[in-house]
Amino acid sequence: MIVTRSFMDQTWTDLSSPTKEELDSLMFSQNIDPLIAKDLLAPTPKQYVKEFDNVLYMVMHIPSFKHAKPESSEHEIDFVITEKSLVTTRYDSIDALHHFAKQVEVAEVLNKENHSHLFFGLMKEVYKFLFDEVEYMQDWIKEIEKKIFEGHEKEMVLGISTAGKNILTFKRIINPHQTVLENLISLGKNNFSDKFERDARLLLEEWARLSALIEDISDILDELRETNNSLLSTKQNEIMKIFTIMAFVTFPLSLIASIFGMNTSFIPIVGLHNDFWIIIAIMFVISLAMFTFFKYKKWI
Repeated sequence: MIVTRSFMDQTWTDLSSPTKEELDSLMFSQNIDPLIAKDLLAPTPKQYVKEFDNVLYMVMHIPSFKHAKPESSEHEIDFVITEKSLVTTRYDSIDALHHFAKQVEVAEVLNKENHSHLFFGLMKEVYKFLFDEVEYMQDWIKEIEKKIFEGHEKEMVLGISTAGKNILTFKRIINPHQTVLENLISLGKNNFSDKFERDARLLLEEWARLSALIEDISDILDELRETNNSLLSTKQNEIMKIFTIMAFVTFPLSLIASIFGMNTSFIPIVGLHNDFWIIIAIMFVISLAMFTFFKYKKWI
């Protein structure tokens, strides 16, 4: 599907999962290089920016989280940038582009231009959504921290692992943005106005802020993982200590019971008046002595 919007002296053409026929039509109407048109037919695994005769072709991937599920996904946006036009191609529904389309419609009604090029307005909206995703992850980390100190260390092992996986995915996707934007600055300086170069540098600064935030979250999660592991180890050690003490207490009692259960011709105490209670009393005294010793050693 192709949607074209005109604003001021610029044109934005948005393609959603384009067909070959749609790309052929666009290639002739906007004089797009055949190599670019061919590349737009399917998603591209790498992120980069290239120059084709005063036309910049850029591939960028953005992470996306479905908040109902603890999983992240990856979306691709392809840009064909000229001095007065922008072509975007996507293969999934991307909320940032829908919001930007509404902004363009409002700006067109108000006849108000906010950016030197539509590309920067769109990317500003994309990064706004990415900052929202980071804020969601921060809330997620706070919830993990809360549950850790509420005694849910075991349940949080999976939560921490899932959060760590999503953070790694986020970093893997946005880290190439630095190289792409740095190249965009250089190519934009050679092909477009100085204002394009300045806006590209501002966009790189937005990436740097986003990258710093995700690094902070990653560091916090590492600390929480260490804390959670320490608390789990402490609990396991306490459990093992209790089992060990129980084993030490029950062993002599079992030994005494086994001795008095031996089938021999003479067994002390057995046969005396209240012999059962005497044996029970001996067991009780031994147990009490062992618990007193453990308490003295501060093992319990």
